[in-house]
Amino acid sequence: MDLEQTMAEHGDCILRLCFLILRDRATAEDAAQETFLRAWQSWDRFDGRAAVKTWLTSIAVNVCRHQLRSPWRRRRVDWEALGELAAPEQQAEDGTVLRAVLSLPKKYREIVVLHYYQGFSTPEIARMLRLPTGTVSVRLMRARERLKPMLKEWYYEEA
Repeated sequence: MDLEQTMAEHGDCILRLCFLILRDRATAEDAAQETFLRAWQSWDRFDGRAAVKTWLTSIAVNVCRHQLRSPWRRRRVDWEALGELAAPEQQAEDGTVLRAVLSLPKKYREIVVLHYYQGFSTPEIARMLRLPTGTVSVRLMRARERLKPMLKEWYYEEA
């Protein structure tokens, strides 16, 4: 494994993912670093059935879950860092969508981030999170239901 090349190709994506899950820049940077360390340590066990990005994302989600379970974890949102980390095509002028996504409960936020921000399909997300595909679909639907009232002023519906 060429760690430098892998980090160059996937580092920003993994850092954004970690930030969107953890909502803290410093913790996200730690989680991204831990993700690449774990990937490097277990490279010989990577069987190639999934893409490297999918494998790294799965590791990153597990690292973030571990971070969230930490008893001394401070829960705060670093709004200044949010603007730096969100991909340009994902930024709204006022950050309304990102704030709404970050306000979702973790189980919905993970699914939304992986689907809309990382571009993974429902079956890919199910494999990464070790959940049934139906569970991922239902969580995605429920997340949309929760986001709709939060974003009703932000978008308009066509008649």
